[in-house]
Amino acid sequence: MIKKILRWIFDFFEVYLPVVIFLILIFATTIEVIWRYILHHSLPWAFELSTYSFVWVIFLGAALAKRYQRHIRCDILFKKLPRRAQLISEIFFDSLVNVILLIVIVPCIRYAFWCYPIKASALRIPWTYLLLVYPLFVLLLFIHNSYWIYSFIRELLGKKVTVHEVPPWE
Repeated sequence: MIKKILRWIFDFFEVYLPVVIFLILIFATTIEVIWRYILHHSLPWAFELSTYSFVWVIFLGAALAKRYQRHIRCDILFKKLPRRAQLISEIFFDSLVNVILLIVIVPCIRYAFWCYPIKASALRIPWTYLLLVYPLFVLLLFIHNSYWIYSFIRELLGKKVTVHEVPPWE
């Protein structure tokens, strides 16, 4: 039951919400292009909306990529290492990233709320709503990194290899 609830929460923030935001991005960009190139007027609110939605889609998409261990990486040397060295490397670098994430999370949240009085010029939306995607990204990334660290440690210790979710795009 708890697994289903957690999966729904992760799916909400990493799949459903980004899809809605992506549709907003497409809508705002389409309106912006039509107004600018056909009607010869610019719509500042459409530009802001497309920019903000783009930022949200990128960060939530990056968290989704980490969820499935499909984030961009340079792995030419990594693939040549024996599996044990790969696991040690993964544990080390994911742990290092988690330490950095723990260091930055509180200042990021403080800064996001500190920026509340600053409003977007066209939409008049507080910047906090744009900036809160980063602490959300940090939290999701920390959780996914911790899961992978746990999984890699289990495999390193010779325990049963955890069966991971298959990405929906495969």
